[in-house]
Amino acid sequence: MDGLITGENDERVGLSVIDNNDVEHVIEMEFDGEIKYHEQDGYPDEPLKRTNEGAEHVNQARRYAKWHVYRERGYETVPPTENPDSLLAACIAVARLSETAFEDAFGDIEAQIRSHYDDSTVELPFADADGSDILVYKKDIAVRPDPMTFDPPVLEQFLGQFSGDSDSPVVPAKADLDREVFDDLDFELKSVSGMHYLHNDGYDNERTVQSSQRLGTDPDATVEMIPVDPAEFGNFQHYVTSNLIYQARDVLLRMGVKPPIAFRAQGQGKYRATLEQQACPQYENYWDATADIQSWEPK
Repeated sequence: MDGLITGENDERVGLSVIDNNDVEHVIEMEFDGEIKYHEQDGYPDEPLKRTNEGAEHVNQARRYAKWHVYRERGYETVPPTENPDSLLAACIAVARLSETAFEDAFGDIEAQIRSHYDDSTVELPFADADGSDILVYKKDIAVRPDPMTFDPPVLEQFLGQFSGDSDSPVVPAKADLDREVFDDLDFELKSVSGMHYLHNDGYDNERTVQSSQRLGTDPDATVEMIPVDPAEFGNFQHYVTSNLIYQARDVLLRMGVKPPIAFRAQGQGKYRATLEQQACPQYENYWDATADIQSWEPK
């Protein structure tokens, strides 16, 4: 992917994006990320006439355009929950929590996941749902300070702590985060929502139930957890922070960008990205910890 800002006025930013299929996209967007104009000649104009591959190339170009404008101009064109800078800030804030603070914030979602594997009943807000259906448990997170205002950006500062070796850690240990080199990334949990539910019956019929305990502000990240045997994740705090790292991986892939080495790890990230990795030929099954990944380069 490659982008070039071609102009800006009081209302919009214009840019050219070359996608991974060498097709040029001419895009104009407002400062909040709303795309007002998009022209390309590599795929059908009508979305329903595009293949899954062609539709995803178009989507990648739009996502990358928003990311490029955010990085080059500083406008908040990328929603925080889709922004690696914000996701990493949330990861750091969660990783730094004490055992007691983590239990207070995420004990409910851990208990819900464990209920799938112990002798207790899986309680769901869907009368006809089964514990074996596709379920995602979510919690919104707000952090302080604002991760979108950092210069250099959080992603660059985070990666600067890892030399890029093939064994670079994906989720830094709490002891590493407490080192002086991370002082500039001293994020803390500001608030966390109650638990939200997403149910998919396996036939693309989705339902969601939002918790009444809301943040009162836009989230910086949303943890998205699936029922995994507790024996597989061991430490649940590490499981949550890993999910946020995998989400950062997913949003980069969805822009058509190859993730840095520190993010080239397999595991469940964003639920929506998991569906796309299964449906779109651009991706391999990065969500699957057991998959044999041949390339981290999205097509």
